[in-house]
Amino acid sequence: MHEEVLEDLGFSKNEAKAYLALLELGSATAGQVAEKSKVHRTNVYDALERMLERGVVSYNMISDVKYFQATPPQNLFRLLQEKEDKLTTVLPELLLKLQMSESKSEAHIFQGVKAFVDLLYSLLNYKEPILVYGIPKEAPIIMKTLIPHFHKKRVPMKIPMWHIYNHDANERIDFLNKMSYTKAKALPQKFDSKVSTVICGDEVIIVAWISPVMTIQIKNKLLAESYKNYFNILWEASK
Repeated sequence: MHEEVLEDLGFSKNEAKAYLALLELGSATAGQVAEKSKVHRTNVYDALERMLERGVVSYNMISDVKYFQATPPQNLFRLLQEKEDKLTTVLPELLLKLQMSESKSEAHIFQGVKAFVDLLYSLLNYKEPILVYGIPKEAPIIMKTLIPHFHKKRVPMKIPMWHIYNHDANERIDFLNKMSYTKAKALPQKFDSKVSTVICGDEVIIVAWISPVMTIQIKNKLLAESYKNYFNILWEASK
């Protein structure tokens, strides 16, 4: 157990054994340390030299012979402080790398209804609410053979889906509001659109209901968060 703790502090296996041997011996030659630790003399000497450099071992010369001593164990807290100081030094750079990776964008363009529905299925992997606005009433008609199967998979997974339709999709809205984990509303006619926007996880999917259906998939965490905020505003304004 003691060796494992020392190794966690950065000691090699041989260094840990040599240090523990020195604690018991008090002051000893490399040969005595090797005998006590059961580590080959050459390896012990290398370990002692490395520990001398790190300041966890010291030595005295007696009749031209080196006698090594372990520094007090409480000094090992310095090793922890050194690790913390190193982490503090590089932490700003690590955080910057994370922020840069989160802000990276990835975009793809697809054609056809099947491609769009496949993207919907992929959103289920996020296990987060799926938000959609700008839906014309003909959208579910275009997807009539595909979208029911999607909902049959989504609902048992207990993944909510919120829809904001164009003003004239009352029948579809009534149908969706009877479905579990599903809500639907409509915006006034002046907000009617032929382009739908789907937001989930780190993705924004824009669908143009033209022939053929065109879909743009964008992966960007910051962009997705902005669209989620915009959806919430529209949801409050819809009925």
